[in-house]
Amino acid sequence: MRTRHLLLLLLLPAASLSSTSAAPADNDDYDKTVRPFLDTHCIRCHGPEKQKGEFRVDTLPRDFAGTTPATARWGDVIERLNTGEMPPKKEPKPKPDESARIVEWLTARLKEGEAARMAKRDRVTFNKLTREEYANTVYDLLGVRYDAADPTGLPEDPNWHGFERIGSVLSLSPAHVEKYFLAAEGILAVAYANKATEKKITRWTPWDCRGWNKERAQAQGIFDKVRLDLWPGIPINGHPGSVKEFTAPSAGEYRIRIKLSGLKPATGRAPRLSIYVADLDRSLGEQDVIAPEDKPAVLEFTAHLPAGKHMIRISNEAPGPGNNLDRGGRHGGKPFVSIKDGREPWQWKMTDEQGLPLWPFLIVDWVEWEGPVTEAAPTAAQREGGPGSAGPEQAREILARFATRAFRRPATPAELDRLISLVERERKSGESFPSALKAGLLAVLCSKDFFYIVEGAPDRAAGRVNAWELASRLSYFLWSTQPDGPLLDAARDGSLLKPDVLRSQVQRLMHDPRIERFAAGFPRQWLRLAKVGMFPPDKKLYPDYDDHLQRSMVLETTSVFREVLSKNLSLRELLDSDWTMLNARLAEHYGIPGVDGDDFRRVTLAADTHRGGLLTNASILSLTSDGTRHRPVHRGVWVMESILGRSPPPPPANVPPIEPTPAKSPKATLRMKLDAHKSDPNCAACHRKIDPLGFAFDAYDAIGRWRTIEVVRDGAGDNPKVDASGEMPDGRKFADAVEFKKILLEDVDKFNAAFVEKLATYALRRGMRVDDRAGLAELARVGKAADYRLATLVETLAVSELFQKR
Repeated sequence: MRTRHLLLLLLLPAASLSSTSAAPADNDDYDKTVRPFLDTHCIRCHGPEKQKGEFRVDTLPRDFAGTTPATARWGDVIERLNTGEMPPKKEPKPKPDESARIVEWLTARLKEGEAARMAKRDRVTFNKLTREEYANTVYDLLGVRYDAADPTGLPEDPNWHGFERIGSVLSLSPAHVEKYFLAAEGILAVAYANKATEKKITRWTPWDCRGWNKERAQAQGIFDKVRLDLWPGIPINGHPGSVKEFTAPSAGEYRIRIKLSGLKPATGRAPRLSIYVADLDRSLGEQDVIAPEDKPAVLEFTAHLPAGKHMIRISNEAPGPGNNLDRGGRHGGKPFVSIKDGREPWQWKMTDEQGLPLWPFLIVDWVEWEGPVTEAAPTAAQREGGPGSAGPEQAREILARFATRAFRRPATPAELDRLISLVERERKSGESFPSALKAGLLAVLCSKDFFYIVEGAPDRAAGRVNAWELASRLSYFLWSTQPDGPLLDAARDGSLLKPDVLRSQVQRLMHDPRIERFAAGFPRQWLRLAKVGMFPPDKKLYPDYDDHLQRSMVLETTSVFREVLSKNLSLRELLDSDWTMLNARLAEHYGIPGVDGDDFRRVTLAADTHRGGLLTNASILSLTSDGTRHRPVHRGVWVMESILGRSPPPPPANVPPIEPTPAKSPKATLRMKLDAHKSDPNCAACHRKIDPLGFAFDAYDAIGRWRTIEVVRDGAGDNPKVDASGEMPDGRKFADAVEFKKILLEDVDKFNAAFVEKLATYALRRGMRVDDRAGLAELARVGKAADYRLATLVETLAVSELFQKR
C-alpha cells in the first residue's frame, strides 16, 4: 500500500484543550480562620523546624484549584481532623466546634477548587487500551486471536501502584507506533484472508526424539511398541535442558496433542507435563497427568505461535531423581517399552514389589502439532462484510459499519469521507477494490479512536460521559473489551443513561462469562500479584519451590476473589475466613491433606492450618519477601497500602543496612535486628506504624510456609523462636496473625473505604482526586449498608454518579 506514512500519523492522538484560571482562597480569610488553628495545633510537628512524616502544613498552597499533590494534602488534613487522629494523643486537643469550623472552611474551599478544575479540565481525554484489552477487542471485532504478548507483538504495559490501566501512564511513544501498524496489518490479513491458510500436521514419534538403534529394535520385534520414558526433570529428548525444534509455517493458533500415561506414586505428587517454548520464554501448557500405562490419555492444548523455528521442551516437572542419568536413564541404546520390561540392576527402580510406581512418571507415545488453525471461510469478519464480499458502491456502508463498531460510537460523516477518499486513492493507484477497501479498514485500526478510549469532544464541555462513552466504560471495566450488541443498542437509543436500564445492563455484564477477566485482572493489579516470583527464591534455601507452585500461589488469590464475587460474599471474607481455594500442589505446600488434582476448589480449613483470608495466602507472603528471607517492613507497607489505603512516606536517604549478627553472638531474628535499627529516631516514627503490620506474619517464611522457628544463618546457638506479636499505633495489641486479622475485622470500615478507592481507580483508569472523596464516601456507605458484599459494591460503583463523572 502507498498510504503507510499517512496511516502512521493516524496513530498519534491530539486533543483540543481549554483552560481557565481560578482565584486562590482569600488570604485575609485564611489568616483569620485557618492559620491561628494551625499555629496552635499543627506547626510544632509539621512546620519549619520539624516535619513528622515529611508533612509540612505551613507551606501547603492556598490555591485550592491546583492539581499538584500538595493541594490534595488539604484533604489529608480534613481526614485527620475528622477522625481525631490529629493532633495526636499527647498534644492539646482543640474543641470539637473549632475542628468542625476548620473542616467546614477547608471543605468549602476544596469544593470551589473542584468547580474550577472542572472548568479547566481537558475537553477530550485519551485512555490507551492495555495490550490485553487490545487483543480482546480485536477478537470481538474481527474474530482474530492476536497474541499481544508475543515478542513481535505490543510493548509491555507500565503500571502505576500495580494498576496497568491508568491513562496517564499508558502513553504511546513514536517507537511503538510501528508495532501498532504491523499488528493491524497482520490482523486484517487473517481476518480477510484471500485463501485459507494451509494447515499442517506434524507428529513426533519416540524414534524422532531419541537416538535408539532402529534396526536392533526391529530385529527384537519391539519397533512399534517403543514409548518415551519421562523421568522427573527430564525432557522428551532424554537429556536435561535439551529442546526439540518445531517450525511454525506462519503465525497463528496451534493445537498440541500428546498421547501419554501418567503414573503417580502412593505418596507424593502426580507427574506433571510441561510444554515450554525456550525462545519465547513461554509455557504453552501444563497439566498433572494420571492415566494407567495400558490406558493412555490424549491431552490437547491450544496456543499462539509466531512464524519461524521454535525450541520446544516437553518434560515431566514433578520432583524426583531424573537428573541422576547414570542410574535413572536407559543407557546402552535400549529403548523403553513398558515398566514390566525390566530395568538394569544399576538403574533406579520404577516400581515397588507390587508393581506400584515409586516416582511420578510419564510415558509418552507421540506428540502432534496441528496448525495454523484458522476459522473456516467465511470468517467472522467476512460474514460482517468486507473486502471480497461487496462492490465499490457498498464501500461507504461497509466502512461505516466497521468504524462504528471499532470506534464504539457512530463514525462521523467527515471520518467516513476521509476513509472513502483513501480507498479511492488506492484504486486510482492501481489497487483492486478488495485491496483498496482493506486500506480503509487498516486506517480504522490505526486510528486513535480504536486503540484509545476517547471521552469528550473539542466542541463541548461536559462533566459526565455520554451514553456511548458510558457503554465503553462499563465493558472495559467488567469485560476488558469493547461493548457488545445489546450495550451498543442501549447507547444508541440513549436508554443506557436511565438508571433502571443501566443497572439491568450492569447485572447482565456481571453474569456473562467474560466477567472472569475482571475477577482475575482486578485482584492481580490491586494486590500487585505480578510481583510474585520477581525475586526467585534461592533454590538452596527453598528447594521445593517451582513454577507450578508459583502459579498455584497466584491462582489461589484470584480464585478466592472470584469465589467472593460470584457468591456476593462480604469483604470480611478477604480479611479472614475458614476456607480457601486450593489445588493439590498448593495444599501440599500448606500441609493440608485430602486435596487431589490441579483444579482449584473451595476447601474448609481446620484451625491449625494457619490460613484463611488473603493476607495468609502464599502469594502475598512471597511477593513481600526477597527470595532469601521474609521482609516484615515490606509486608507492613503492603498491608498499609493495599488493605488500609494509606501510603507511608518514603524512607529517608542513606538508611544504613541491617548489620549481620557477629559469628559469636546469639542468633537473632530479623525482627530483633529491626528493633535495634529503630533506635534511630529518624526511623522510629514511621516504623512504629509500619512494622507491627508486618510482624503479624513473622510465622510465615519467604515462600509462605508456616513455622515457629526462624532459621538464621549468621550468629551462634539455636535458631530463635518466631515472635509475631505487636501493638497497633492506637494501643491495641495482638499475639499473632489470627488476632491481627481480628483487629482488621474490627476496622472493616477502613478496609471497605480503601477497597472502594482501589476499585474506582481500576474502573475509571485514573488515580482518585480530592474531588472524588464525596463519591467514594457514598460508595463506602452503600457498601456498609449491604454488609460489604463484593458483587453489590461492584454494581453500586458501575451505576454511581462517580462512574459517570468525567
